[in-house]
Amino acid sequence: MEERVKKFKSIFYGLDRAYGIYKSSGESVNGKAGGQAFILKKPVTDQLWIDHIAGKDPSLGIIPIRDDATCTWGCIDVDTYPLDHKKIVRKIRELEIPLVMCRSKSGGAHLFLFTKEPIQAKLMRDKLMEWAGELGYANCEIFPKQIELYADRGDTGNFLNLPYHEGDDSMRHAFSDDGVAVGLDNFFALYDTYCTSKEDLKKIKPKRKNVVKNFNDGPPCLETLMSQGVPQGNRDNTLYQYAVYSKKKWPDDWKGKLEEFNHKYMQPPLPAKQVLKMQNQHEKKDYQYKCNDQPMCTFCSPEECKSRQFGVGDNLNSQISDLTMYKSDDSTWYLNVDGKRLKLSSEQLYNQHQFRQACMNQIVDVPNLLTSNSWTRKLQQLMKNVVIIEMPHEITRAGRFETLLEQFLEDQGEAEHVDEIDMGKALFEEREYIDKINDEKGEREVSVKRMTAFFKSDKLQKFLKKHDFKNFTSTEMAAHIRNRLGGGDTRRKIKGKTTYLWYLPWIRKNSDDFKTPNMEEEAPF
Repeated sequence: MEERVKKFKSIFYGLDRAYGIYKSSGESVNGKAGGQAFILKKPVTDQLWIDHIAGKDPSLGIIPIRDDATCTWGCIDVDTYPLDHKKIVRKIRELEIPLVMCRSKSGGAHLFLFTKEPIQAKLMRDKLMEWAGELGYANCEIFPKQIELYADRGDTGNFLNLPYHEGDDSMRHAFSDDGVAVGLDNFFALYDTYCTSKEDLKKIKPKRKNVVKNFNDGPPCLETLMSQGVPQGNRDNTLYQYAVYSKKKWPDDWKGKLEEFNHKYMQPPLPAKQVLKMQNQHEKKDYQYKCNDQPMCTFCSPEECKSRQFGVGDNLNSQISDLTMYKSDDSTWYLNVDGKRLKLSSEQLYNQHQFRQACMNQIVDVPNLLTSNSWTRKLQQLMKNVVIIEMPHEITRAGRFETLLEQFLEDQGEAEHVDEIDMGKALFEEREYIDKINDEKGEREVSVKRMTAFFKSDKLQKFLKKHDFKNFTSTEMAAHIRNRLGGGDTRRKIKGKTTYLWYLPWIRKNSDDFKTPNMEEEAPF
């Protein structure tokens, strides 16, 4: 493997037992390319890295978190459109945070953080969430999306599409410090410049131009807004947020603090009557912070806020995101709750009370109870972006049934006479079937002969019971044999008595005629 590919692989190396691909639908949703994400539970081979740089489709998606809950890279996924990439780079450098920005496949921005050694995924997420709030992108997705994986349960986490698909000709390129698109070698130089150690990462704090003193005990969103001023369009919600804070910190003088905040930080200040209305509203009742409203949600740093004296405390709703479906008869779901991975059945996902109970049992937490309508909207939102992992057919109910059916027909012995079916054996005979074909003569029906297995249903059911298979009723078995396997039922006389039999086309594994040995070629005893 050439040196550039080796370097690229070393930078973005992550989980090595699965990878992601994205199949585009050709549609656009809110400026972002639509499609469906799939995870393939296969090793990440060297050829996949080579093909990605070469531009072969589909491009490679890597899961940053590893089975030991560590990672060497993370990302803030900015997908608000349109974007001014130069402006984002400029703000990153003003804050003096070690992020490298690449253009995403949809024209958004991937803000990468790289570390010299593996660090805990929680530390990576905490730092990126803090910096996302400083940049005004707190409501964007953060990778890794989990702080741990349930590898023993088959969990894989979520992948991110990598940059430089097509190498130097890629539209998914990095930007230099002056906002200019750069090739792969210059991206490597940016990586070498901004890749940081674990110890240095812990010490890094964004450098604000206008530092607000004596405000490290309140919500970080307000601190950020105060440092840059609150423009029109955001003033009412911001004043509400500050009213909640000031009542907590200055219970005897919060009204005066609210007027002071309005004149000092609002651009321009709100009229006195609006401030008075806000004072009267909050005087009657103690309200909670509106963390999900603009502009606070774009500057939110939940973990930091929880730790502050007058922050959200325990009132912040859990961050529920990133639904993964392991698709089978009884689908299994994985979900992130505040970065912790949760395994759910379909019923547990649908029923909020069962969901909260699962949280209590698995992650030792109980999220706040949402209204029925809010929970439904949350589920609908999760389903729009679900990642689907197709499970192998053989582990489904139908696959298990077919495996046992094959074992029954092959291992119970072949009947030499129809009467031996009563002993649990299968009788193999040729039978005519009607097939539909479409050729130069048009669509027509033709008669074909196929080897067919005949057997008694009660003997099969007894065999299935012996192997502890209870997933199909008799009706479901009959429907599967008829509709999925091309069989059916018939009547035959067994020992002079008319008996119902099941049948289906079957190719025996050991169907070759017995070949007598060539005595001339065999060594003598």
